[in-house]
Amino acid sequence: MHRKSLVALAGALVIALAASGAALGAGTGPAVSVQVKSLTKTLLRPSTVHGEKGWITKGATPHGKCSGNSAAGALDAATHGKWTGKYYASVGGIFVTSILGVKPAGSDFWSVFVNGKSSSTGICDIKLRAGERLLFKIVK
Repeated sequence: MHRKSLVALAGALVIALAASGAALGAGTGPAVSVQVKSLTKTLLRPSTVHGEKGWITKGATPHGKCSGNSAAGALDAATHGKWTGKYYASVGGIFVTSILGVKPAGSDFWSVFVNGKSSSTGICDIKLRAGERLLFKIVK
């Protein structure tokens, strides 16, 4: 091989490896759709995201209690971290208090629906599966 060809090949390999590393850092796990609605309007149209690496630690959630490859990780990715919640050790999960600056009024609360069905588990316990549709919605 000629020296110039070898240098060009090595350069292309370095660029390809760097690009694949950047893509891997953006998100992990299967692709899911996340949508957010208040009682009166859509706050986030369906957006395809992946969970996040590591752990979600919002609301004083201890490291290791809420995987980034959960509904909490998908919400974090879809909203770019613009949500709040409080961790409750008694249930081992996060109670969502606001999303994109919107807080439920009175006794209303944020609920999560998976493929159109209300979830009976918290957002940390919902493991992401490819193609799932997550809807975070204020309910009465």
